Amino acid sequence: MTQNIDKNKKVDLTGQDRFTWNLMVSWASQLVLVFSGFIMPRLVDEKVGQVALGIWDFGWSFVSYLALLGFGMGACFNRYIAKHRSASDFVKLNEVANSAVFVQLVVSSVVTLCTILFYFLLPVFFSESLKENTEMAQWVVLFLGFSLSVGMAAGSAKGLLTGYHRWDIHNSLHAGDSLFSLALMVALLFLTDLGVIGMAIGYLISTIVFETIRFIFVGRLCKEFQFDLKMANWATCQEMLIFSIKSMLSNLPPIILLQSISLILVSAIGPAALAVFARPMALTRQIKMFMNKFTLMLTPTTGSMQGAGDNKAIQTLFVNTTKLSFAFALPSLGFLFIYGDVVLQYWMGNDYALWPLMMILALGRLLPMAQDTSIRILIGLNQHGKISIFALIAVFVIFVISILFLGVNNWELTTAALLFVVPMNIVYGFIVPIYTCRQLKLSWLGYVQSSFIKPLFYIMPFLGLLAWSRHAYELNDSVTAIATLVSAGIVTIIIYFVYLVPVKIQQKLFRRLKISS
Repeated sequence: MTQNIDKNKKVDLTGQDRFTWNLMVSWASQLVLVFSGFIMPRLVDEKVGQVALGIWDFGWSFVSYLALLGFGMGACFNRYIAKHRSASDFVKLNEVANSAVFVQLVVSSVVTLCTILFYFLLPVFFSESLKENTEMAQWVVLFLGFSLSVGMAAGSAKGLLTGYHRWDIHNSLHAGDSLFSLALMVALLFLTDLGVIGMAIGYLISTIVFETIRFIFVGRLCKEFQFDLKMANWATCQEMLIFSIKSMLSNLPPIILLQSISLILVSAIGPAALAVFARPMALTRQIKMFMNKFTLMLTPTTGSMQGAGDNKAIQTLFVNTTKLSFAFALPSLGFLFIYGDVVLQYWMGNDYALWPLMMILALGRLLPMAQDTSIRILIGLNQHGKISIFALIAVFVIFVISILFLGVNNWELTTAALLFVVPMNIVYGFIVPIYTCRQLKLSWLGYVQSSFIKPLFYIMPFLGLLAWSRHAYELNDSVTAIATLVSAGIVTIIIYFVYLVPVKIQQKLFRRLKISS
């Protein structure tokens, strides 16, 4: 035990020394997921049609509801793993880890039973809207639900790897799973007559394979962890459940809000409308996933800082990481705002290229997405309970009032988009960040100036050049459009390098390039 402690003191247990590497690997792995996300919808649409694609999205809507049964446990207990490891309390680390394993196994069993129940109840509630596609939807829900069950059983492995700040391994496995499942789904889609049912089967097989590999990495990398369910105890299980429920509540509103809107769209307009709505949402979700790869690392890092008693470092972490989040979100969402319909047209075809819908989603997701750092820092501090409950209530009060005002008949896709982004902006764009500033004893105006106003000034040349490029595109001047677009990227890279990259990293790069500065 003493040898382990001495060894750990030689490394940065907050994970900051691995932060850049973990982020680079995370984003590289996310590119694989983006590739998969772009390939499959187009293939499904061309191979089995828009309705079948809507059934696939419908199946994932049900699975998102099933995910709520996990009470947010997943990898969220990595905060405790990082905290106890930082304090060299390996007895407590093993109590937490084994208690989480026990809870995850119970939750996985419940999800399996609920999946089977959904399979039999689906025709009762959706036979009129799904009609001849009801049986197809049943099988998709069944196999995707089983995949979720397997993933939940392996949630403890995710928590251990990320608690040890091995986000590189965690995300590499996630990317490998995505590539393997993509290969299986494409093969089953084109070599069999199973359609989206075959895709769901392929996804399940890939999940089983890679979650098994994840446990192998835990055994090799998490040396202080000992798998022994006898070390689990009811008090620790309760503590983990309470913490995970609070974490679930913090993530719950956008999930239920989006899936509720999706189900209403299916009932009011049909599965084809959901397929159209889901594609621009998927583009913004891909950007959010890149953001999540960054912000999720803040929870165990904050837990480690709290374990070391470094509160000032937490304040600095919050402001700096939010500034970086805005610096990434502004150009990516700005590009979708201006060029999103063009991307949809080349990706899915003219039927999906609805510019007003894309503009609403791109603009409306900026503030909540870029300030996801707020809730991740609060989770790391275990101060996210009250604000999560308040956010849940506030989001659905706003949503219900909007539904009562608009009704559920004669919906437009832009109506669905507004019903999603307005509650999210009010709650996660303003209320949660203000609460976080108060908890950290930071000036909100100072926070806004440092984290939002500065990146906004940095990105203005990019947005101006992008608008010029779009104007040239509309005039069929492709040379000017491409040249201006490339110029926008180059100018932004230079500005970001000068104002956002730390001086030490700049100097290190100059030395490697043998440039005097």
